[in-house]
Amino acid sequence: LLTLPEEQREQVRSVLLSRAHQRLGSRGSDRLRRFSRWLEGQPAFDFVVDGPNVGYANQNFEGGRFSFAQVAEVVSMLQRAGKRVLLILPAKYARDVVPNHTSSSQPDDRITAADRALLDGWRSEGLLYTTGPGMYDDWYWMLATVGRGDSQPVAVTNDAMRDHWADLLPARDFARWRASKVVPFSFG
Repeated sequence: LLTLPEEQREQVRSVLLSRAHQRLGSRGSDRLRRFSRWLEGQPAFDFVVDGPNVGYANQNFEGGRFSFAQVAEVVSMLQRAGKRVLLILPAKYARDVVPNHTSSSQPDDRITAADRALLDGWRSEGLLYTTGPGMYDDWYWMLATVGRGDSQPVAVTNDAMRDHWADLLPARDFARWRASKVVPFSFG
């Protein structure tokens, strides 16, 4: 895989920390720094899963909801291939009632016992990282892909990142990073 040189990875890290600071002040940048330090203390991950993007895929219909089962399917497929996986979820998706960002008329959903078992299992396996309130989960998986040393996992997401690239990197370098560090998924 093509990777960005350390200077460009540092630029992306710096821009993400700045965005978090702009959004939430030092509390935001501190949360992202804490995540970065946590990552550095972990064995290298092969993949980082954008939980909301996977969980909401194909769910934009009446009765659609965040699908923990879809997230589990992606995580399990990667684990069966012998890959070390990091799952990023906003903290609000680890609660008993989660938001519903589909076209469904139901604004929130109570998680099922099966959903709770998945969350508990991911926690006990050490592969779940929940983001703090007000933080964009995308910042976390993007930061993970430009980690220091050997920990530069590939992100699993269908996020087109139209709202992210502007000041992260020059357009050509951003396209190179996206081509080498982001893989799409589908359910068939």
